Amino acid sequence: MSDTRTTAIPWRLNLALAGLLAAANLFLFFGLPLLVMQDMRWSLLLPLLVLTTPSLWSLIHEAIHGILHPGQKANDRIGRLLGVLFGSPFRLLRLGHLMHHRFNRTELDRTEVVADREAGGLRAGLFFYLRLMGGLYLAEAAASAAALLPRPLVAHAIAATFGAEGADGRSMRQAANRHLLEPGALRDLRLDGLAICVLYAAAFALWGPAWWILALAVLGRAFLISFFDNAYHYGTPLDDVLFSYNLRLPEPLAAVMLNFNLHAVHHRHPTLPWTALPPVFRDSGPGYEGGFLAVAARQFKGPLPLSRLPRRGLDAAPRRS
Repeated sequence: MSDTRTTAIPWRLNLALAGLLAAANLFLFFGLPLLVMQDMRWSLLLPLLVLTTPSLWSLIHEAIHGILHPGQKANDRIGRLLGVLFGSPFRLLRLGHLMHHRFNRTELDRTEVVADREAGGLRAGLFFYLRLMGGLYLAEAAASAAALLPRPLVAHAIAATFGAEGADGRSMRQAANRHLLEPGALRDLRLDGLAICVLYAAAFALWGPAWWILALAVLGRAFLISFFDNAYHYGTPLDDVLFSYNLRLPEPLAAVMLNFNLHAVHHRHPTLPWTALPPVFRDSGPGYEGGFLAVAARQFKGPLPLSRLPRRGLDAAPRRS
């Protein structure tokens, strides 16, 4: 299996992308409002800036896995900076994603699956669609302010969020306490949370009467992140932590997303940099689960009852087509 010991991290390219995405976000926050005040037609740039969100998340994702930069300190510092611009503390994003890799398709991480008795119910549907249409990102963003609360309240919020325990006794709680509540971790969490709150407060103040344009940008970001988050796993077999989909995208768009569409390859080779995913995909045999948008659209079917989904062992290979 290839890994970062034999595959070079394209850190110079990553730094260039980080600079470009940071500039795009800072322009959205502090440059675009000055232009919009002169001519509202400048607001037409808003969709283009919002559409950089998947690229920003993909680069943060590289930092989460320690493959944005070969130096750990540099990797984490860049990840934290990008997290501030993204709107959620890097430590929280890293914890959530690494727990996803550990517990994928188990009781702790299958957000679309509900008990049979709850299928078709108003509560399950409301929770699912709120999360799907933007709620996931908005909850991550709200953590920025929550991180500034007194430690006991932060601990209570972490317990409420990560305290669920699977039937086998596994839980995310210990990892959450270690990554978020230990003194150095909580300090980083609070510093990033404070930076995010200050950044967004300053941006909304600068936008002034046109604050709603920035609010639309945040909602657009929330939708993109929340809607595509579970698209690679929706309806996939249960209890197979390595299972995911590779989804078809035109090569230029796949490159813009840092090949995030090759999600099955990533789950089986999580230490591979984004530039190394296509060759591994080609070597593993032809085929995709389907088109990127078509597969993501399946989520509109809503929550799925537990009994409808098959179960697989941990070593089952992803289905290819």
